[in-house]
Amino acid sequence: MAFRDNSTLIRTAQTVKLLADNESGTFSGANGAHAFVISDGDVGDDQLVNFGSDDSIITGKKIYDGNNDGYISFGPNNVLDVDRTSSKNAGNDQITVGGTGGDLVTTIRYLGTKDGGFAYADATTRDQLLGHFTSGFESNNGGGDITVQAQSRHIDNDVGNNTYEFGSTSVALLTDNALGLNFGGDTINGFGSDDLLIFTSKLYDSDNSGVVTFGKNLVLDLSGANGPSSSDPSKGPGGQFDLNAPNQTSVYFLGEKTIGETTYYYYGTADHGAVPGLTA
Repeated sequence: MAFRDNSTLIRTAQTVKLLADNESGTFSGANGAHAFVISDGDVGDDQLVNFGSDDSIITGKKIYDGNNDGYISFGPNNVLDVDRTSSKNAGNDQITVGGTGGDLVTTIRYLGTKDGGFAYADATTRDQLLGHFTSGFESNNGGGDITVQAQSRHIDNDVGNNTYEFGSTSVALLTDNALGLNFGGDTINGFGSDDLLIFTSKLYDSDNSGVVTFGKNLVLDLSGANGPSSSDPSKGPGGQFDLNAPNQTSVYFLGEKTIGETTYYYYGTADHGAVPGLTA
């Protein structure tokens, strides 16, 4: 099955540029998904306010990750050192990130790179659902919300083009498409009745039957920050999944759950059993 072009990183989020002007500005993430693009160079000590679970930070170079665990934890001063090059060199620019409730965001997670940008978002969206990861984009440590505790593997999808081998294991795959980013063209082999596809923006269902049927391209087109939208099947702003059609050409809505400020939408096969803790 042919994927369309999934090379553009920011698709449905509003782009907010933090310019290299060496001035301290304030930028808001209120009212929808925002991608805060931090320019290379001295941007100054800027503040992000109302930074929600649907907002992201995009940088031109990867942020220093001292233990390479995929999390960027802010220091005791609660600021993001975007220019840090080592544990002893914080760099010139420090960004303060304020959440929607007035609390500070102090940990973000890495979501991969493409289109010249490195993507980050609030770590809470992953951790409160899938549990805290030790490193990378996958955890086999169990834990997380009750809705995913039956799955032995937990994966946080990144923005690249990936091939996932589900095999005989049970998998919960989270795609944070409410960020308004494109999560690539991904191939999923071995998708079965014990696996879960979880999204933060609901998929478009043309007749509201609870069955999302693939189009002529025989891939699952993902919604973006504005979804579900009738244009999703033709544009797939959140990316695309190939579930090895013609064997798998639809997914079934299993229910949803709101944790904190994030609502998660669960999909599986027709014969997937009930998931504890979900509402229809």
